Amino acid sequence: MGLWATLLDRLPLEDGAAATARLYDRLDAFERHDTASTVFEEMVRLTTKYLYDANSSCRNEDLYLPFVSRLGRSDLVEKGLRAGYEWDARMCALNRVGTPAADFSFTDTRGRVRTLYGIKAEYTVLIFGNPGCEACREMTETMAASETVASLLREGRLQVVDVYIDREIEDWKAHADSYPAAWINGYDHNYAIRRDMNYHVRAIPSMYLLSREKSVLLKDAPQEKILRMLEAATR
Repeated sequence: MGLWATLLDRLPLEDGAAATARLYDRLDAFERHDTASTVFEEMVRLTTKYLYDANSSCRNEDLYLPFVSRLGRSDLVEKGLRAGYEWDARMCALNRVGTPAADFSFTDTRGRVRTLYGIKAEYTVLIFGNPGCEACREMTETMAASETVASLLREGRLQVVDVYIDREIEDWKAHADSYPAAWINGYDHNYAIRRDMNYHVRAIPSMYLLSREKSVLLKDAPQEKILRMLEAATR
């Protein structure tokens, strides 16, 4: 299943999404033919594990959406579980690849109020992170060590925007100098990301790659995938 999810991600998004929709339809038909089988439940578990688990290197909400939206409507799913799948489908529909990213305001380390759409660059790496978490520290070190990132930053083609979205602002301020100086770092002073759910941040760090117009190129993607796309932009 992991190999399938990896190969699926290499297809054009429209084709990959069609494949996950077909997978559900086939599972549905099989389950109705053989009601004693546990294939349906196991394939739901595996598809969710590889395409939706926040720690999966294959995670892709745009590919999971056609699958989970069917789960939310299916009479094969226990009634008590459908609401959870419906919620997941609504969250997966936020900031889909190819759509404009939701704008928001934040306060940077110099106390200036800025907006996502006010960031001017060919590419923007948007990070929702926390300087106190180990995974965020490792991500920061990897990004800071990337010559591709450094080169694009020097040329003005890239901006890296790291935004803290939780309430412990004093803790964030205490670590403000741990961010690379070339990055734009700030905190969500309105707590809007968490409150309004205009982004679905299931785990941190959560990384997006945006175009000049702030169209979503990669959504909640592993940093390796973001670095590969940025490397391709320098060739």
